[in-house]
Amino acid sequence: MPIIGSKFPDWGIFMKSRIVLLSLALVTLGTLRTGATWIDQNGRKVAAASTATPSAPSTLTVNRVGDIDPTKGFGSKDAVLVIEIFSDFQCPMCKQLFETTLSHVMDTYVTNASTCKIYVIHRDFPLPYHAYSRIAASYSRAAAHIGRCEEVEAALFQNQQKWEATGDVKGTVAAVLTPAEMKRVQVLVDSKTLEPLIDRDMQLGASLAVRATPTMVLHTH
Repeated sequence: MPIIGSKFPDWGIFMKSRIVLLSLALVTLGTLRTGATWIDQNGRKVAAASTATPSAPSTLTVNRVGDIDPTKGFGSKDAVLVIEIFSDFQCPMCKQLFETTLSHVMDTYVTNASTCKIYVIHRDFPLPYHAYSRIAASYSRAAAHIGRCEEVEAALFQNQQKWEATGDVKGTVAAVLTPAEMKRVQVLVDSKTLEPLIDRDMQLGASLAVRATPTMVLHTH
């Protein structure tokens, strides 16, 4: 049964089998004032992608949650709680949550393993009425695969109004990467090697009846 919560009215919190109620999850985590708002990033080391011959993407499973792009998942793989966040880079609420709560949540509940064992997954869910959200997801995904997830996600959210008005997602990303890094990112974007990962995130969201962003799904042992 869907449970709608948090101070943001367009959030949907969907519970699958084995998923605890939000209140129980918050007891596990401690005191989370916002109820639910995480997307992955914040200084994680990820595998670099080749600029010559991009390889087919592989996924992993954590706590029986599958189809995880390892460059978009953060925290302990032995997590007792897995949190999926379906997000859209052109969504104003996603931007607000990124700027106001993400650092605190990642620092307190993900980076600091002694506080709590959780695993956070960023699921791309570009909404069809946002003209540039899909290409933003493509550039973000490519950047994650060369180890620059944090910088590019921050740039996309912080400059959202600018690139939304101009459509210059590429320029926004290039501004925070070196020319060599941007070349690697562009190879991945042009090759469309990583697009199946975005498509799969969207399929998973649709199977959970996700209709708005950001949306959170909680899984526990």
